[in-house]
Amino acid sequence: MKVGILDIDSQMKRDNRGEKRKYPNIACGKIYGFHKSRGDVVVYPWKDTPVDRLYISTIFTNSRATIEKNLWVYELFADEVIIGGTGWDDYSVKPWKISRLPPEIEAFDEPHWTYEMYDLDYGIGFSTRGCHVGCSFCVVPKKEGLVEYRDSTVEKLLNPRSKHLVLMNNNSFAHHDFMEDIEQIKHYNLSIHWDQANDITLVTPEIADALRSVNYRSFDGRKKELFFAFDLMVKRKRDKTGEMVSYDMLKVVPEKVRMLKESGIRPSHLKFYMLIGFNTTEEEDLARVECLKSLGCEIYPMLYRDLTGKIGVDATGKPQSFHVRPMRDWIHTGLYRKQSLHDFDRYWQRWEEVALK
Repeated sequence: MKVGILDIDSQMKRDNRGEKRKYPNIACGKIYGFHKSRGDVVVYPWKDTPVDRLYISTIFTNSRATIEKNLWVYELFADEVIIGGTGWDDYSVKPWKISRLPPEIEAFDEPHWTYEMYDLDYGIGFSTRGCHVGCSFCVVPKKEGLVEYRDSTVEKLLNPRSKHLVLMNNNSFAHHDFMEDIEQIKHYNLSIHWDQANDITLVTPEIADALRSVNYRSFDGRKKELFFAFDLMVKRKRDKTGEMVSYDMLKVVPEKVRMLKESGIRPSHLKFYMLIGFNTTEEEDLARVECLKSLGCEIYPMLYRDLTGKIGVDATGKPQSFHVRPMRDWIHTGLYRKQSLHDFDRYWQRWEEVALK
């Protein structure tokens, strides 16, 4: 059998390891390994080559239109076309249409094929999946469920070419095997990057000490970095007993940052994903910025788009406040450390654009 793999969204990036695909598509890696191990011919990257089956994977919803436009081309070169990925899922109406790998490929757990396919010199994957928080703006609970579960192990994800591992878990601290992961990271003397935002509400002195005990790094390994989320003013989720609990994040974040600091983790090592344009006002966004700035933490603003990929709307489907895009730029440029938002020229430029509509 001859199969092709078209990975729409993985971009070539250059870092201190040279030009590589920064985020390999784990599903494509499974497909590649499954067919290679069966002796099939795999064409990757695929481009206009006749094949028996063509797999197309997209992570981002903005790629959907391109795939639909070119579908006739794909069908011209392939006897069978299989399209999937989060960007192909449909969350516009219930029941949601969620694409899945064939069970035999989903169960294929040999990450070295992913490393071969993308020529990676670091390990990457999920040791756990799922997330119990259930944020409405996130696809994870819909796609993976509201309970964290073991997907692989640190040992299984090791890349012989490297001592660096990237874990893409959605809520690492919530799984009961988190400490087991920590022990394996230390046992193999790895540098570790948790790529998704960790849940700051789950930080305890024990977890803080565990994080301090490992060589936590950025994706490229150049600096010390830990990611957390500060997406909402009030975070609501179920605790271990099933009771709904509310967290005032303007109080929780400073408390947990101090806890991490007491364990020896510098606030400057902490980077917070900060969702804007979802359900917060300009005043609330500024309060979050001021909170993180005063603590000495880094900020990464995330512009909300709904699960269908629509941009420029908030949680209710109404147009986002005019301040959202200027605020993103204000933070990205680092000017939030030097001047107020209202002194940022793009703030008033955006105000005029909206006012004149």
